[in-house]
Amino acid sequence: MVPRAASNSSANNMDSLIPHDRYVELLAVLQAPGEAMVTPLGIRREGGRLVARLYPGTRLQPLGYSVYEACLAQPYDPLSYYSAVLEHSVELEPARAVHAPCPRAEGPRVEAIVSSRERAPGGFIVLWLDPIHVEEGGGWALYSRSLGCSIELLIALTRLRFWARARSLTPEPPCRTVRRLAYTVLESFDCILHSTWSPELHRAAARAAREALDNAYMAGCLAPSEVEAF
Repeated sequence: MVPRAASNSSANNMDSLIPHDRYVELLAVLQAPGEAMVTPLGIRREGGRLVARLYPGTRLQPLGYSVYEACLAQPYDPLSYYSAVLEHSVELEPARAVHAPCPRAEGPRVEAIVSSRERAPGGFIVLWLDPIHVEEGGGWALYSRSLGCSIELLIALTRLRFWARARSLTPEPPCRTVRRLAYTVLESFDCILHSTWSPELHRAAARAAREALDNAYMAGCLAPSEVEAF
């Protein structure tokens, strides 16, 4: 499918919006033929393009072979990221320049086409995105500890999901890596409890942390007593 027409000037706004070689975590809708997926996605700007790495073993990675458009946006509420990871669903709205819908968000939005992809060592898929429409929205959200720690918690959860699934393929799981991720989960959860009074965020973080530790147990690297202690 051909993306809808968009002015080149809108894409040029990215020069001031995302500094070169900066890494940012956004919500993304990735559009492939016949399906779309919403997910938190780390991206980095390289010149006029954006780069994303899809990790092996995730629900997202197989989509990397066929995705052709993406809409990325930054919500201010950390709960949007939890919804994407735990529920695989967020509020959506129509895009202006691509067929993929966009996450409803207060911050910047980038609509892009996938111009190339490559398989990197370790099973990663690298996507190169060319922005065709950029909106600044309310600007980048100011850093908050609850958001930063939530992102770290959710990243650890997705990695632990992978190692739990990989147990049947890996005779000896890398327990040092799994236990380090579990420690990150506990640190991040403690950070969230002490950085916000939001009961909704506390509940979402607790649910994510519990699932993460369950996955560490299923990977064969945590004892039941360690999981129950949480």
